[in-house]
Amino acid sequence: MHTKVLPISKPKVLGFLHHAYPLSIIGNHSDYIPWFHNNFIQIICNPDYLEHKNDHLVDFFFPNDRLFSYPCLETYASKPEFSIGEIDIVDYVIKSIDNDCYIYTHVDEFYIPHRNVHNHFTHNIFIYGYEDGKLNVLGFDESHTFASTQVTFEDFRKAYIHADYKLTILYNYNSYVRPQFNIHSVVRSISDYSLSINSNQGNGYLPDKPVFGIETYDYLKRYIELVKLDSFRADIRPFHILLEHKSCMLERLTYLKENNYLNDPDIYSEYKEIQELAQVQRNIMLKYMFSGVTNLLSNMVASIDLLVIKETNALNKILNNLRTFNTTID
Repeated sequence: MHTKVLPISKPKVLGFLHHAYPLSIIGNHSDYIPWFHNNFIQIICNPDYLEHKNDHLVDFFFPNDRLFSYPCLETYASKPEFSIGEIDIVDYVIKSIDNDCYIYTHVDEFYIPHRNVHNHFTHNIFIYGYEDGKLNVLGFDESHTFASTQVTFEDFRKAYIHADYKLTILYNYNSYVRPQFNIHSVVRSISDYSLSINSNQGNGYLPDKPVFGIETYDYLKRYIELVKLDSFRADIRPFHILLEHKSCMLERLTYLKENNYLNDPDIYSEYKEIQELAQVQRNIMLKYMFSGVTNLLSNMVASIDLLVIKETNALNKILNNLRTFNTTID
């Protein structure tokens, strides 16, 4: 059997795999950069998470389905087992890779090596190659690091067969689509985030009472209080996503300046302080998860209040500069 491994890159966002997987494909191509800076600006919060009715508290907002929102990718959703005739999932994966398609599917991680799973647990997985009787896969390993590992063909068959849910998506890089940067969209999204509103309607799933933008931090503070009371488990994901939000904004500021949309020489360093504060908050929560020392969280609410003040001021400066420097923006 021959070998084929499709190229992957380190994604700019990996707090959730539904972002990390597609970004690991398009990150190999510079064509996606304008599209990236049009997106990953707005944040959505699910307040029902605090009532144990949702899987996560905070995520980047996409108006349409997050798995199908990438113009640089052709996507094909399927369930191989619905095909006429018996399908061997490994053959299906190999043929897909031979056709330059990456595979997003679901498996029982109990059968996947290098996963921190001790019971049967269905989760998504991403396959990008095969060699020497093994598949090359991406995901969070046993140390919670986003990493590439391998699984034998036979173990993968078991993992797929025992999964509770089997949606499979094929991704193929679309080289003839070249997304354009849209400064009007960026200004609207930054404004929406700052005002905690959503003016970008789509047909994607929304929770019953979604919260957008910087108001998310009010619910993060409530979450911290619940964790301090030991009535809620500690979860690093909202803090990591919000840190990635600041990191994306820093990259965006550099892009805006390099492309002559922004001319404020101080705004990058000002926003860098916000990113560093978000990183401190993420690290504190991480330390708490390992130690259980409640005192670590004693200053978190005050720290978040400071971040909100700093970010609100910085965003207002960014918007004012963009509108002043680009007179066609309303």
